[in-house]
Amino acid sequence: MNLGLEGKKLLTVTVEYSAVLHFSDDYTARIESPFSFSVPGKQYSFSPESDPQESFQSMDVLVSQLVVKSDADDSGTLRIAFGNGAAIQAEKDDEYEAWTVSGPDGFLVVSMPGGELATWDAKPEAR
Repeated sequence: MNLGLEGKKLLTVTVEYSAVLHFSDDYTARIESPFSFSVPGKQYSFSPESDPQESFQSMDVLVSQLVVKSDADDSGTLRIAFGNGAAIQAEKDDEYEAWTVSGPDGFLVVSMPGGELATWDAKPEAR
């Protein structure tokens, strides 16, 4: 499932019990379970719930980067790839919602416990 983040610029990354990626055009990805982050030549693993905020500093290279691919598969895995070769991958969580991607007008995709995807489409513009 394409998440529609292609061409969006990452504006900020905040971490407080979850990693929140704020994109242009009012899109947000919130990762609440362990996830991996890679840049060419390096791989990192993070747990937003337990890792200190300082450990996420390597993700600063993402700020101002454009998304080139964003999707979620049927198992509940989130993948976001950036123009500089960096990527984020978040797997499902068997007990909790692992991640959400939201956008304007009510667009929402949630990786439910066990990995099933719940989706809400954006509401049509008022006429």
